[in-house]
Amino acid sequence: MSRFAIPCVLLLALVAAAAPQDKKPPEKKDPPKLLYAIPLVVKPGEKQKVAVRGKSLATATEVKVTGADGAKVKFVAARAAAPPNNYPAERLGDSEVELELELPKDAKPGEVKLVAVGPAGESAPYTLLLRDGTQVVAEKEPNDGFDQPQTLAVPCAVEASIKGERDVDVFKIEGKKGDTLRIEVQAARYGSPVDAVCVLYDSSRAVVASASESPGRPDPVLTATLPRDGAYLLSVQDANDLGGNQFGYRLVVTRPEK
Repeated sequence: MSRFAIPCVLLLALVAAAAPQDKKPPEKKDPPKLLYAIPLVVKPGEKQKVAVRGKSLATATEVKVTGADGAKVKFVAARAAAPPNNYPAERLGDSEVELELELPKDAKPGEVKLVAVGPAGESAPYTLLLRDGTQVVAEKEPNDGFDQPQTLAVPCAVEASIKGERDVDVFKIEGKKGDTLRIEVQAARYGSPVDAVCVLYDSSRAVVASASESPGRPDPVLTATLPRDGAYLLSVQDANDLGGNQFGYRLVVTRPEK
C-alpha cells in the first residue's frame, strides 16, 4: 500500500465528520385553541374569575377580548391540565388559562370573543356565552330523579352542569293544556363537552317530547304543546353518560308568544 494511502483515508474521514449533518426541521408548533369557559356563562357588569380550557394553552402569553367596548381582561396564569377521567383531549382540552374578566353591563350576547396568543400564533376567536335579560336560576342539588326535581318558574335560564358520570338533572314545570313550552340547551355551541339530551314527561311519566343534537344544531331545542293541565318533568343528561365539573350548560325555558 502506498505510504500516502492511510493519510488520505484519514483525511477523507475527517472531512466527512466535519461536513454538516442533515438537520431535522424544527417541529411545527400548533397555535393555541380555546374550547370552553368555566363557568360556561359569563356575567356582564361583574368582575369574575374565568378559566378557559383548550389545547396548546400552556405557553399562552396573552388573551385578548373583543366585541365589547370597555371590557377588561387580566391574564393570570397558563398551565398544562390533563382532562379528567382520561376523557379525550380533543373534547376537554389539555391545558387552560386563568383570567380575571370584567365586561360592561351592555355587552351583547354573541358578540364578545376571546383570542389567545402564544409563540405559534393566535387562536381562532371563542364566543363567550353571556347572560341576557332572562331570569337567572341556579341549579339546586339534589335534582337527579323524578322524586326530587327542581321546580322552575317560566321563563327562566338555569345555569347548571352535569356533575358526574350518569348524572341526570330533573326539573319540574307547571303548565296548562294548550300551553307551548320552548326548551333550549346552550352547551356544545359554546364548546362545552356536554352532549345533551332533553326529555319532557307528563305527571304519569309518559314522554311528551324529546330532543338531542341534530345536523346543523349541536344542542337540543324542544318545542311542545302541553296536552293537559298539571306538572311536567324535564330531564337533561349527557348522551354518553359523561360528566364532571367542566360539563356546564345553560337551560332556557320560555313560553313563546302565540
